[in-house]
Amino acid sequence: MVTDQVDQSARHQEQPANGNEWVWKLVAALAALVLVGFIVYVATRPPHPRPVASYSVTPPATLATGSKAPTFVLPRLGGGPPVSLASTLGTPTVVNFFASWCRDCQAELSAFGALSTQTVGRMAVVGVDSNDTVAAAEAVLAKAGVTYPVGVDSDAKVATSYLLTALPVTFFVDADGRVVHVAFGTQTLASLDHWTAVLTGRTAHS
Repeated sequence: MVTDQVDQSARHQEQPANGNEWVWKLVAALAALVLVGFIVYVATRPPHPRPVASYSVTPPATLATGSKAPTFVLPRLGGGPPVSLASTLGTPTVVNFFASWCRDCQAELSAFGALSTQTVGRMAVVGVDSNDTVAAAEAVLAKAGVTYPVGVDSDAKVATSYLLTALPVTFFVDADGRVVHVAFGTQTLASLDHWTAVLTGRTAHS
């Protein structure tokens, strides 16, 4: 009888310990599931737009007119030689920052394609695809008929060096590498024609 009482007492003492152990195992399993879920989310989510699209008003801060445009060397979308601003030094250059997820950017790409064709030999047009996926960028560029060089700025480092917080933004850079004008928002062929005329020292439509 005494032995049975001792055994029962021991079982009562073990039950709380076993119960606590089960609870801790459950908590650990749930924590592991949450961690795995977070990792899957981070790995599969679309790129966060840095810069964000798009400007509703001209922002108060960006590269000042007359400042030196930061140089960059980027992998070329679609393959081929890297896209480098230094390679256009000595030639007036239009640098357009865009992304496929930016609707305002998509609306202006065909205008840049036309501009590139019209100004061959007297001006360079360069695209910078910022914080985007290659497949999406290639699709919108193909739809717009773009053939000018486009650099892949996947982590938006170049956009950040140009002090950008939204897209699209276009920089008109003279032959000495200095910013002549900064255009925010969607550009038309008419607006591009005006500033490229200023950039190249020609009258519009000449």
